[in-house]
Parts: sequence; C-alpha cells; structure tokens
Amino acid sequence: MSLQDSFLFDGISRLRRRRDPVSVGAQFERVHPDRTVETAKVLSVLNDPLGIPHVRYAVTMKKPLRTTSFRDGPRLLALEAFSQAYRMRASS
Repeated sequence: MSLQDSFLFDGISRLRRRRDPVSVGAQFERVHPDRTVETAKVLSVLNDPLGIPHVRYAVTMKKPLRTTSFRDGPRLLALEAFSQAYRMRASS
C-alpha cells in the first residue's frame, strides 16, 4: 500500500466513522489478538471546559471459552481516541 493509498484509506475511515455517530446507548466493540471481545456501551457524550468532546462509557470483556464476562466502568476518553479504539459498531 502506498502512502497516497493510506491517506485515502484514512480519509474514508474518518468519513465512515462520521456516518456512524457515537451517541448515548450505542455499543462499539474491538477484538483483541487473544479473541477477547471488548464491548463499550456509551453512557454519555459531553464537552470538557475547553470544548473537547469526551465519551463516558462502560466496558464488558468476554474471553473465549469462558462463560462469565467482566464489567468495568465508567471510563472516559476523548471522542477522537474513543473513535480510534472502538471502530466497529456492535451488532445487537
């Protein structure tokens, strides 16, 4: 992949993320190399005093071959960091 192709892909990815907004109640997930599925449920989206949007969310971790899952939160990330970490909307 050339440098120009990577910029194009990044631009398309950003557009795709904008079409799939982060809103209260939405769930996003990422899969780790060990096949652990991390699901983030958005609790709120708010701006900090400088106007930077942040996402408050709760996490559920489901490991393969285990019947129970681990829950943690609430956590807080800037919207941009959250969008980069959780790119895939969870299918409900």
